Amino acid sequence: MKKLITLSLILFVLTANTLLSQTWVQTLNGIAMWSMCKDVQGNVYAGTSGTVKSIYKTTNAGQNWVTLIPSGVTNFLSLAVDSLGNIYAANVSNGVMKSTDGGNNWTNIPISTFNNKNVESVACGKNGYVYVGCISGGIFRSTDYGATFPDTALSGSTIVTLVVDKYNPNIVYAGASSTTGTNGFFMSTNSGLSFTGYYTAYSCWGVLQKTPTELYMITTTTGTPFSKSTDGGYNWSTVSSQPGAMRGSSLDAAGNIYICGNGGVFKSTNNGVSFNNTGITTSGNQIVCVGTRMFAAMTGTTTGGVWIFNDTTLTGINLIGNITPKDFELKQNYPNPFNPSTSIEFSIPKDGFVSVKVFDIIGREIKNLVNEFLKAGKYSVRFRGDGLSSGVYYYKLNSGLVGIQKVMVLIK
Repeated sequence: MKKLITLSLILFVLTANTLLSQTWVQTLNGIAMWSMCKDVQGNVYAGTSGTVKSIYKTTNAGQNWVTLIPSGVTNFLSLAVDSLGNIYAANVSNGVMKSTDGGNNWTNIPISTFNNKNVESVACGKNGYVYVGCISGGIFRSTDYGATFPDTALSGSTIVTLVVDKYNPNIVYAGASSTTGTNGFFMSTNSGLSFTGYYTAYSCWGVLQKTPTELYMITTTTGTPFSKSTDGGYNWSTVSSQPGAMRGSSLDAAGNIYICGNGGVFKSTNNGVSFNNTGITTSGNQIVCVGTRMFAAMTGTTTGGVWIFNDTTLTGINLIGNITPKDFELKQNYPNPFNPSTSIEFSIPKDGFVSVKVFDIIGREIKNLVNEFLKAGKYSVRFRGDGLSSGVYYYKLNSGLVGIQKVMVLIK
């Protein structure tokens, strides 16, 4: 009977692991992770928080990881990459580590630069702007790619998250969390020179932005409210209660909300009114979406690592035929003019990360249609103009150093 129970338990575990593997795939197994970020090419970076002190990078959606820093001084609590590809890593008592060559070589911006305050967060804004958040030290700003940090704000606050507005780089959001100091959401409208707030008293560990004025916020505050602002962050209301204390958040390609923290990774398809566990229950930290894939930094000696979920239901990308093209190509959308939808075809001659984005007449990004690693081939993707005004729009194909742009017209 004992053998039967043992065999049944083994079968149950194997079945559970199989079911889990169909949803989430564990990489960098057993390494406790904290920080995640992506660059404009779709490469993903992960930083550790535990026995291992390292930074990792993947260029092929997590199939392989390259070690950029094998043995750092302390934990890497935040990562950011600017428009030139410079990498910045918040390294607590070691200040900020910076690489200008893709992570092959690193220089240290010492903690003395930040008044000897431990570094918790980092973010990149418009060209040259770097923001560093410190524990009980506020925010330090650089306008020369981290060469100097002459500007300070929110002195004394513990800044655990920094986010640059994706529609207006002059707006910067800061989240504070402290057991003894000020909690809350702060905002700058002058590129981080000064901040106002706080606009909510909850600890702020992550800010999500859906539109220029629609923001969402995660917290570790007792009661764990999930908050929403419809006026750009000045006023907040509670949408629901989070499943637990959360330290990471991201939007997927369809605008669904993912949050990560105590109890695992949770998803909302109704703007945070309710959350459901996605099949991973180990505690985690930051999370980032690239294309159809979600990358989550998870903790634990066995469950630690970067867990990856590929939601194939999100993609509207169709492979056309099985012939490898000779050149990059972006065709004119059809029909054009269109209402309400149109088809866009593009070709890539080699495997690589590809993005196809739609912009309005003044250059604001409207829709990210493709943002993932694709095999060489010819593809089509549909774009819908629901909710958009009649007018001229641009769509652009990017793959490595290749950029092709065309114009389309929406008529309602």
